[in-house]
Amino acid sequence: MSGIGAVGGPDRQYLPAQTSQIAKKEEAVQAEPKDKVQISKAREVFEKVVGSPMGVIMAGTDAVGGFLGGGVAGLGAGNSGSAAATGIGSALTAAGIGAAIGSAIATPVVGGIVGGIAGLAVSFLSAVGGRGETFEKTADAISTKAKAAVSDNVPTESKVKDAARNFTEGALTGVGAGAVGGFKVGTNAGAGIVSGVIEGVKGAATAAVGKYEKPAEEKPVEGEKPGFGKKVLNAILSAPRVIVGTAVGIAGGIAGMGMEAIDGALQGTVLGVTKQDSASAEFTRGLMRVETAIGGTVTGFAFGGPLGAAIGLGSGLVLGHIINKVEKKSGTDKEIAQGITDAVKYAKNDNTYEDTSVKEHSTSEKTTYEAVRDGIEGLATGTAAGMREGFKAGFSGGKGAVDGFVEGAKGIVSGIIGGVTGR
Repeated sequence: MSGIGAVGGPDRQYLPAQTSQIAKKEEAVQAEPKDKVQISKAREVFEKVVGSPMGVIMAGTDAVGGFLGGGVAGLGAGNSGSAAATGIGSALTAAGIGAAIGSAIATPVVGGIVGGIAGLAVSFLSAVGGRGETFEKTADAISTKAKAAVSDNVPTESKVKDAARNFTEGALTGVGAGAVGGFKVGTNAGAGIVSGVIEGVKGAATAAVGKYEKPAEEKPVEGEKPGFGKKVLNAILSAPRVIVGTAVGIAGGIAGMGMEAIDGALQGTVLGVTKQDSASAEFTRGLMRVETAIGGTVTGFAFGGPLGAAIGLGSGLVLGHIINKVEKKSGTDKEIAQGITDAVKYAKNDNTYEDTSVKEHSTSEKTTYEAVRDGIEGLATGTAAGMREGFKAGFSGGKGAVDGFVEGAKGIVSGIIGGVTGR
């Protein structure tokens, strides 16, 4: 990070010998996704086959959504009201199925929560694809067919009876329309999930080894090199500081990895799915404050109950404020955000898109397959990049804190000696 040992900060100047290498690296990171590069038929078939169960699952979720949406449409609501009911029903069902699967695979609580969130995420990514078979088309079909089904119903003397009849007929009609549409969307989403996992693993691997980074600057040698004896002496004298600084740096790096993994996951997903072109340094700092507050509260409660939680919350807020100031002053927040941005761009560079007329693809220009694939790829790549950037920041910050402590201690001792001796 700029100011504390970051690699490739915005204020870096590179040696002439590195110019061509950096230009190629920047071109690779900043290049737009290729318009059309056909994936192999074998992979295409593999994605469809492995992802096909998602078609069955989404046929079920959208059937439930169709029941609600069709019923609402049968009551005479507009398309927007019917679509909202369809979306709510589908999303809640997807969350329930995801929670059930997660509970079966992992622990009931953690697995259920993670699975439920995953179900909602897939439901959302399937809905945002704006081209091809989409949730919007499914919702329109449910509303249209439900309204057509009740259009020939003759009103009776009882409004309650008419409403119940229209809702039931519209709901049952919506079940069929929802199941058919959900299967189509789900099949594409399933293939997108498989593709996203494949691309996400590749993206995470490239992010973990820092392929998105610029080459490190080689500092020119200044002055005369010390002799072997002096090198040994300097090494012995500085060993305690190096050992302690490295240990504290590693601890800080591990903490930074955990904190920035969430940041990278969230911002990476957004960068993958939407047209947004860069991660936000402000979001990085804001999320860090939330994490320190929650971490302090949980830790305090574990050791001291409610009172400990209150103390931990206060400590977490203070720590978050300090880190916020340090990150903003040093430019670390911008370096982390830029690292996440570059990593996702690098990973998406070889993605294919059905619509070749646009260079920057927003969600409305993507198919369901493309939206799901890009979201999962961004999630995996952003997480890995966030962990790498977080470790670098935490490691440098930890070592800097030790150096500051040592220099401060030397200053105190020097001041005492000066006060005693008058020098």
